Amino acid sequence: MYHAYTRRGYVSNETFNADQPSTFDRANVVHIPKVFVVCDQMDTGPVWGYILRQQGLIVSLEHSRQKAIDRWSSEMPDLVVLDVDSKHQERMELYKSFREVSVAPVLLILPAYHETQILEAYASGMDEVIIKPISPAIFLAKILAWGRRAWTVPVANLSLVQAGKHSLDPGRRCLTNPAGSEIALTTLEFHLLHLLMSRPGHIFSAEEIIPSIWGAYGSGDQVLLKNVVYRLRKKIEADPSHPVLLQTWQGGYSFQG
Repeated sequence: MYHAYTRRGYVSNETFNADQPSTFDRANVVHIPKVFVVCDQMDTGPVWGYILRQQGLIVSLEHSRQKAIDRWSSEMPDLVVLDVDSKHQERMELYKSFREVSVAPVLLILPAYHETQILEAYASGMDEVIIKPISPAIFLAKILAWGRRAWTVPVANLSLVQAGKHSLDPGRRCLTNPAGSEIALTTLEFHLLHLLMSRPGHIFSAEEIIPSIWGAYGSGDQVLLKNVVYRLRKKIEADPSHPVLLQTWQGGYSFQG
């Protein structure tokens, strides 16, 4: 039994049975969910990590908000938990920085009930807001529920795509150009390129691309799409100001392999 109670009282004193069978059997599943926990409280973060790891989940724990931003694109999490003891505006800035590079569900943990902050979080696209104190059992139940609901397809589960002399490898999350050089991509960059390269020369409208890549998170928001296109061109084009591969058309984009 693990007594999940922190000095700051943010986790309820309900006991957690660490000996119960794991929810995820690593030997029999293709994809083990990865949870990225951002918690700047040294006494609380390890509690979250312990609870989730006992259930067979892969957990990445980060205490620094700044380092969390740097790690997000490389971690490729299936779910994100934000438990940050700072001003609410700083929490939302952190969330927005993450949303620019990932569509994984985000759960925000708040230290106390504050209706205005809760409404602002949901209006910004937050998937769920959790108010402390919360019992380990309820915390785990919410994580597992969101893990089952996550609509995103892991990059590794996508098929290899080739357009002309360019190939996109899901296993390595990279684009190989005609010279044989491998270009590492973020999750969003890869998903966008995978969509465009699946039909070389076809013009995908922004209305088609946004829900395919971001789902409900990016509904109607073309700024997110333009940012990803900009970053992608800097990586794959010889001259990003005069793109040859990733071309812009009226209302859409195409990959010219």
